[in-house]
Amino acid sequence: MIRRVINALDVARRMVRAIDERASFDAANGSRTESADGLLRGKVVAETAMFLLCLQPILNLDERIRERVEVLANLLIPLARNSDVLAAICLDPGLAGDHAVAHAILSRLGFPDTDVDELLSVSLSIAPDFGPERLPHRVLEQAWLARVWGVFRPPTRRESTLVASSMLGRPLDALGATRLDIYAFTHALMYASDLGTRRIATTRSKAAIAADADAALAQSLDSNDFDLTAEVIMTWPMLGSRWSATATFAFGIIAEVEDSVGFLPGLTFDSTRYHAHTGDDRSRFALGTSYHTAYVMGYLCAVALREGCAPPAAVPPARRSRGAGAALVRLVTSESPASCWEDPINALAPRQQDAVASLLLTILFRRARIRGDLALVRHALEIALAFNLIDGPAPRQAAALLRRSTALQL
Repeated sequence: MIRRVINALDVARRMVRAIDERASFDAANGSRTESADGLLRGKVVAETAMFLLCLQPILNLDERIRERVEVLANLLIPLARNSDVLAAICLDPGLAGDHAVAHAILSRLGFPDTDVDELLSVSLSIAPDFGPERLPHRVLEQAWLARVWGVFRPPTRRESTLVASSMLGRPLDALGATRLDIYAFTHALMYASDLGTRRIATTRSKAAIAADADAALAQSLDSNDFDLTAEVIMTWPMLGSRWSATATFAFGIIAEVEDSVGFLPGLTFDSTRYHAHTGDDRSRFALGTSYHTAYVMGYLCAVALREGCAPPAAVPPARRSRGAGAALVRLVTSESPASCWEDPINALAPRQQDAVASLLLTILFRRARIRGDLALVRHALEIALAFNLIDGPAPRQAAALLRRSTALQL
C-alpha cells in the first residue's frame, strides 16, 4: 500500500507540473485558459491538496512519502493562489469557498497566506448561506472546510441535521442507486468524517452505513468503475470498521488490475486507443483518462495505512461452507463487456464464495431490475431464503419489489 501511495503521489506531481507548464505558456503568450481547461485545473489543484491532507497521519511511515508531499505542497502554492483564483474569490462570493479549497488546505498544512485570508473573509462575509443552492454532500463539504481553516464560516444548521439530509442519513437504493447517488454517498462520508479522522454525527449505525457501501460495490464492480469502487471501499477505514468480505474482495480486484495494467484505468479509459499510441503520447493518454483513479487509489491506501485500518490479506472464508456462493454463481449470465468480478469470484474457494454471496445476490437483483426480469428476482430470493442471506438492504428491497409487482398485476 505504501508503494501505491507513492505511485499516486508521482502521478499527482506529473499532473501539477503539467498544469504549471501550461499556465506558464499561457502567460508567456498572452493567451487565456479555456473555461473547461480552467475547471479541470482547479479540480486537479483542489484534489491534490486534499490528497496531501489525507496523507498527514502517515507521513512518518516512509520518508519518500514525506519528501513527495513537501515537493507537491510547494508546487501547489502558486497555483492555489494565482490571479485567476483570487479574481474568482472576489467576483463570485457565493462560491468563494469552492475556489479556495486548495488555499485552505495548504494553510492547514503550514503554508498560510494572510492576504488571501483577508480577501476570502471579505467575500464570505456578504451574508449567511449566500450563493447557490447546494446538494447535501456539498453542504457537508462547506462544514468540513470550516473545520480545515477558520476563515470559513460553518453552515447555520447543526451538523447532525446536515448528515441526516445526506446519503448517509437514509438507506441506499441497493437495486437502483446510480453512480451519482453513490458518489454523493462517498463524498458525504469523506467530509463528515474529515477523511476518516473524526466520528460522524449521525443517528444511523456504522453497520447500516457499511451495509449500504457493500450494496454500492455491486453497482461499481458490475460496471467496471474502478474509480467509484475505490471511493466506496474507503468507507470501512474511514468509519474505523472491520473490513467486510465484499470490501476485501473489491480491493483485491482493483489492486490486481493496477498491477497488471500498470495503473488503475479510469471510466473513460479506452484500451484500444491506449495501445494505438506510443511513447509519450500513450503516457499522456493514460494520465488524462486515469489520473483520478490513481488519486483515489492513493486516498484509499493512505486511510488504510492508518493504525488498525488495514484490510485482510485475502477474502476471509465463511465459517462453514454451505454452497450459497456456488448457487448464485450458477444464476449469473455473461455480460459484454465482462465484469471485472467474474473471473476473481470463480477463483475463490467455496467458503470464500460464500463470504461474498451477498455481493452476488445484489448484482443479480440489480441486473434483474434493469431487465424487468421478475422471475430472476424471485429465484434469487428463494436462494437467499434457503441460505439465510436475507439480512441487508438488497434482499429486503427485492422482496418489496415483488410485492409491488403483485399490486401492479391487479
